[in-house]
Parts: sequence; structure tokens; C-alpha cells
Amino acid sequence: MESLFDFENFDQIKDKDKTYTVLELNTSVRAAIEREFSSTVWVCGEIQGLRPDRSKRHTYFELVQKSSAGDDIVAKVKVALFAGRQPVINSRIRQTNGAFELKNDIEVRFLCEVSVHPPTGQYSLIIIDIDTVYTLGKVAQTRIKILEDLKKRGLLDKNKQRQISLVPLNIGLITARDSAAYHDFTNELALSGFSFKLHVFNAHMQGKQVESDIVKALTIFNGYPKDCLDAIVITRGGGSTADLAWFDNKKIAETIADSIYPVISALGHQIDTTITDLVASATHKTPTKAAQFFVERVSEFSAALEELEESILKAVTVFLDEGKDRLQKSALKIDARLPLFFRFHRETLINAKNRITNLTTGYLTDKTQEISRLSQAISSGVDQLIKDEKNRLNHIAEKVKLLDPKKVLKRGYSLTYSNGKLLKSVKDANPSENIETVLKDGTLVSKITRIE
Repeated sequence: MESLFDFENFDQIKDKDKTYTVLELNTSVRAAIEREFSSTVWVCGEIQGLRPDRSKRHTYFELVQKSSAGDDIVAKVKVALFAGRQPVINSRIRQTNGAFELKNDIEVRFLCEVSVHPPTGQYSLIIIDIDTVYTLGKVAQTRIKILEDLKKRGLLDKNKQRQISLVPLNIGLITARDSAAYHDFTNELALSGFSFKLHVFNAHMQGKQVESDIVKALTIFNGYPKDCLDAIVITRGGGSTADLAWFDNKKIAETIADSIYPVISALGHQIDTTITDLVASATHKTPTKAAQFFVERVSEFSAALEELEESILKAVTVFLDEGKDRLQKSALKIDARLPLFFRFHRETLINAKNRITNLTTGYLTDKTQEISRLSQAISSGVDQLIKDEKNRLNHIAEKVKLLDPKKVLKRGYSLTYSNGKLLKSVKDANPSENIETVLKDGTLVSKITRIE
């Protein structure tokens, strides 16, 4: 930017112009701004950096303007809400029946005074009043925009196509653990007596972490093995419309639509309907109502089983009674026809009896004769075998007699033993050793004196 300062005449004017201190300059700037903005002005923007702190009387944050093409901040200004004006602002918000609250990321329109703090030169806005209609309109516009986008992409009814099983006993529960909603839901299931199995994800149900927690929980549950869950429940207790605004969330809605399991919402509000409710497979007003839905569904299935069991028992009883009647009638017919049957077939039966008797007698006679022949053959064979064995034994006995050592001794031979062993060679004898000589009629004991 080209400077308007007259450098050529600097020496002539340097002593004529007034020199400001920093505070004087800031004070002059403040006066100029107050003259320009002598009355209050309406300023719209998105709240950022709001940190509610009950220990502090005043509240400070920023209003920012974002680019129309994205979330880039193109301008921002500091804002102060002094304790004296807070009751007025709170009263205005209460008149919306809790439709919203002052929080980060919502667009508001404030009536402000423009001010400069001379010691710091800090330019800021001081809140005087709020246009709640403006904020409500922006919230509604954002909601409509999200719903139109979901409908255009076919996501609004996608999760409604997921069928809840007939016996939904396995449930993924997304809520704040140990909250009233958690206890209402789980106690209702416990009172039913059915074996429900819960997979609980502890999530924030209001505040900036709602989106990340619920999206994370849905992602984890959808990563479970197939058929591990029957449904997923997102539930919280009652609250204001502003509390429910966290569930008018595009990313949560997209994740619900893409869930492979049906998602049930029960956000504890009797009047308002959130985008989460609209995109879910089904919605119930309270955690207790949601639990009752599952209990009733299992109860209906159980009752249907009992009815089916009763129908089967009745059908079986009728079938057995009818069968019994048929058998009794058949038995009576048989009893009536048996004498007639035997009368007509008496001769046939007698002939059959005679044939059977003759055949049996002939068969027994043939077998008796065959057994007799076999007995004679066995008897003859055994006699011959005994005779042959006796001859063989006699022959062996003759050989034994011929080889009997006693007969050899009778012919003048003898047997000599040394230490109980038969001497077969002089090499086996030792001088001065006693030996025994066996003759035919006795034994001699002698000592060896010489070996030749």
C-alpha cells in the first residue's frame, strides 16, 4: 500500500503534529469507534472457544466467520458476556423451551456494543442481547440440509431394511455406563427372566465427544463376527432439546445407515425427533420402552412356541386316537374273519401239516442213518488206529531192549566214571583220582596209579 506521508516536508511538520502515548492513541481509537458505532449493532457468527466456568462471573469467547466453501475461518472477533447481562441471555434461551444452548459450533446473532480496551488496544464486542429466532432458523436449516442429503443418497431408510431377528437376545448397547438410562434398560431386561446378553460401550451422550464416541461404538460393533449381535441400541435419559441437538449429526446418521445390524434409538424425549431417530431402524421414546420392545419380541416368540407345542400335542393325540380306533376296528374284523378263514382253509392246513410231518420224518430218518454210518466208520477207524499204534510201540520196545546198556555189560563190557562223568578217553582222567567202574553185577571203586 502506498504511504500518504509527506517525507519531503517531514522536517517542517515533525514539531507541529501532536505525539500520542500508546494509551492516548488507544483511547482515541476507542472514542472514534464509539462515535462510529454510537448505538448497538447486530453481529452474527459461529461460537468458538467457549469454556463455561461457573467459578468465573464473566464469559469470554470468539465469534468467527467461515468461508462459504468450507470450514476455513476468514474473520473473527473477541466477545464478552458480562455477568450483568447473563440473566437476560439465559431468559431468552429458556423461552425457546431448551431448543438450544450457548455452545461451540452453533451460529448466533448477538446485539453488541463495540468497544476497545485502551490498556491493551484489544477490540471486542460486548453482548447486550441475543436473537434466538436466528439461531433456531440456522439449526433448522442445518437439520433440513442433512436430511435432504441423506435422502438423496438413499441413507434415510437404509437401516430400516435390516430385519430384527425373532429372538433378539444379543444386544449391543451404546450409552453412558451407570447412567439412569443404562440402569433403566438393563433392569427391564433382567426382570423379564430371559437370557439377554449385552455388549456395552461406554459413550458420552452429550457434548462434543458424542459424535466420535457413537461412531466408534457403531464401528466396533459392526466389526463383530457375523450374527454375533441381533441389534444395536443407542440410548440416553431425558434432557432438553439442546441436549438432543448432538444427535442431529450427519456422521452419526451415515454410520447408522451403513450398519449391518438394525439400530434402535431411545433418546429419552417424548416430543422432539432427532436425525438419529429418523435414520434408525426403529425408535422408542425411553430406554425402558426400548427394553420392553426386546422383551415383548422374545415373549411373543416364546408364546408362539408354546402354542405350536400345544398344537403338535393336540395333533399327535388326535392321530393316536384315530389310529387306535382303526386298530380296534381292524382287530374286530380279524376276530370275525378268523373262524371263517380257518373253516375254509381247514383241509389245506391239514394237508400242509401232513406234508410237513412226512418231510420232517423222512429228513430225520435220513440223518439218523447217516449218523449211524459215520459212527461205524469212526469206530472202525479208531480200532485200526489203536492196533497200528500198538504194533509201532512194540517195535520200539524191541529196539530199546537191544540197545539196553545192561545187555552190553553182560557180554564183558564195563563203564568207568570220574566225578560222576563217563570217561571216554584217558585224556579225561587224572592220576591218583578215584574212579568208579560199573560191571554187570556191581560197581568197583579204584584209584588211578598210572596212565598208559
